Amino acid sequence: MSDKTHPAKSEAKNDSSGGAYRATLNMPDTPFPMRGDLPKREPGWVSQWNEGDLYQRLRDARQGAPLFVLHDGPPYANGKLHIGHALNKVLKDMIVKSRQLAGFDAQYIPGWDCHGLPIENAIEKLHGRNLSRDDMQAKSRAYATEQIDQQREDFKRLGVLGDWERPYRTMDPANEAGQIRAFKRVIERGFVYRGLKPVYWCFDCGSSLAEFEIEYADKQSDTLDVAFETDDAAGLARAFGLAALPAGKSAFAVIWTTTAWTIPANQALNAHPDLDYALVDTPKGVLLLAESLVEKCLARFGLEGNVLATAKGEALRGQVFRHPLHDIDSGSGKYAYRRKSPLYLAEYVSDSDGTGIVHSSPAYGVDDFNSCVAHGLAYDDILNPVQGNGVYTDELPLFGGQHIWKACPVIIDTLREH
Repeated sequence: MSDKTHPAKSEAKNDSSGGAYRATLNMPDTPFPMRGDLPKREPGWVSQWNEGDLYQRLRDARQGAPLFVLHDGPPYANGKLHIGHALNKVLKDMIVKSRQLAGFDAQYIPGWDCHGLPIENAIEKLHGRNLSRDDMQAKSRAYATEQIDQQREDFKRLGVLGDWERPYRTMDPANEAGQIRAFKRVIERGFVYRGLKPVYWCFDCGSSLAEFEIEYADKQSDTLDVAFETDDAAGLARAFGLAALPAGKSAFAVIWTTTAWTIPANQALNAHPDLDYALVDTPKGVLLLAESLVEKCLARFGLEGNVLATAKGEALRGQVFRHPLHDIDSGSGKYAYRRKSPLYLAEYVSDSDGTGIVHSSPAYGVDDFNSCVAHGLAYDDILNPVQGNGVYTDELPLFGGQHIWKACPVIIDTLREH
């Protein structure tokens, strides 16, 4: 606008002559409204696209063109859309439409994941727990169908173009049959074997959890150093090139942990074959520690001590120690504490913190499990005293019937006392 029009615009505000000055303004005349008014207009656009079968017309226009197929990770069929759904679908829709404009036959087949914990949790909230398998499956299928219908309309409202009338659903019999056929081919090629391993478990919902479902939060836990007395003092001395250990003193491998509740299920110790270890003479006995951590450990223990000898972890192969509760309870049964903890060598052990020796409860950690099984521990001999609700089985001496979180201070006090 030129300087000459500014006075006219200003004077137009005070014009009382019926808008004579308005004719002096050179304003464009557009066929579309000046206001966006999108809340009212967008639903009309979406309706027009649907009624005009725009997606199919785009397919017809690109028939024979190079294919562009977006392999979309489907959302769970549960709950109303949130900002995560919107961001995910809109970004993907932008990609598909840009490929369409670039000349590709850019197809988008929407889908839904109809299996898994999120849907089962929703059913439990609606209908309670302890449903039979058939009832849970029937209610889950009905719920997923209802959620798909709702989410489909909301995705359309976001302006996402796709083959909404022919989506894929993981619960469709044809899809389930295809999955089984694919799984059969994987089995035939020898990629599947049957075995055991520890998995994440939720006490509250009574279900296993996939690793990607785990979210970690900062937590304060009690830390404890626990001594495992050697079952062969002479053999431990020989491993370090000593004729004998100091007379009248017991020797212990010391571990450090933040999970006191795993101590009752301990079945082994692990050391790193290439780390240097030291035998340290202290008023509490001779302690086996990683050499690089001796100073820190003694400061943490509040002890003075001197190093008697050092050796590589490899030299500790075959050493055997006693469970720390070995002499407290003389009960029988598979959970009795009068058992041995052999020392194995494992690459996952480090001397970045702790003592350089890791205690292993193979039921509660993948590294512990792999180490123990690799050294010959049979599946049937793995101890798992924790039940699905987080409570120790009644068979466990001293702590049976207690929830593991409530048992932690009791375990610590028992170790401290003895």
